Amino acid sequence: TGKEREGGLGMASVLFDIMPLPQNDSENPVVRIKYTPAFEEAMGRFRALLVRGELGERGLQVTADVIEVNAANYTAWAYRRRCLEDIGSREVWERELAWSGEITQANQKNYQVWFHRRRCVEVLATGDAAELEFIAECLEEDAKNYHAWGYRQWLLRHFQLWTDELGFTASLVKEDPHNNSAWNQRFFVFKETGALADAGAVALELEYAQAQLRRDPHNSAPWNYIKGLVEAAPKELLLKKGAGAAALTVDGADAEIWLTAYCRSVLAAQVGCVPAAGVLVDLCEKRGSAETLTEGAALCLALATKWDTIRSKYWAMRQAQLSSSAAA
Repeated sequence: TGKEREGGLGMASVLFDIMPLPQNDSENPVVRIKYTPAFEEAMGRFRALLVRGELGERGLQVTADVIEVNAANYTAWAYRRRCLEDIGSREVWERELAWSGEITQANQKNYQVWFHRRRCVEVLATGDAAELEFIAECLEEDAKNYHAWGYRQWLLRHFQLWTDELGFTASLVKEDPHNNSAWNQRFFVFKETGALADAGAVALELEYAQAQLRRDPHNSAPWNYIKGLVEAAPKELLLKKGAGAAALTVDGADAEIWLTAYCRSVLAAQVGCVPAAGVLVDLCEKRGSAETLTEGAALCLALATKWDTIRSKYWAMRQAQLSSSAAA
């Protein structure tokens, strides 16, 4: 290419003897793709390098050129890691991590860039607060980028960086209470750290979610979170009496009984609250008695005809199922 790249070791290009190998599209392709000259040259040199099996510094240079024109080229990324491993020095991995930061920022929805950065951090053992901050900066652009979240979860688990994660997710929830990714991350932390087995920790987390619902009882995110906690937590929770909706709880109550009472209390105060009704329908079906099945069917009728008519067919189907089970 004749140009200096930062993708490898920042050295001047010395690729003069690597003649580009053209793509074999056969003599009469059905549809010939019109590649740009830069793409054809970069890929031509990459094919030639693959045939030669050359690794090392020039491999980094060539793969950097390919990634520049197509950051989603999995083969280029995989070959680049082979080159890094062939060189093997810590210095080259450190430079690679810095370079990957620029590429990741520019291609945040690209799986390959996150996996490549993971390998750099793994080799360098540099999973720390600075790396968490890098991910946080990416999430500022899109708080629901599942590539970034997946990488963050790996980083937390691999380096045991759990200390401040609940605080981080709380800041995201405060900014956007509807951010399902932040709520999911809280559940991930509870699951991975074993806190789901701690009745006291779960009770406090339920109070945290209830506080969000007092701000907006129609927000489905904390409802789903509460439902998930109750399903995964110990069967017996020490749910203390408290103010507001929490006053319905009783010491030592079964979690599902508590949630059933909580849903009913919210519906009494917020008639037509769709998320509360939806959770209560599921609970009524799970309890399975004729009484709860009848209650669930009545809720489905209200949802289908008044509260959530955009999904009327779904709720009508649920109503039919529950009514049939109640009559059996």
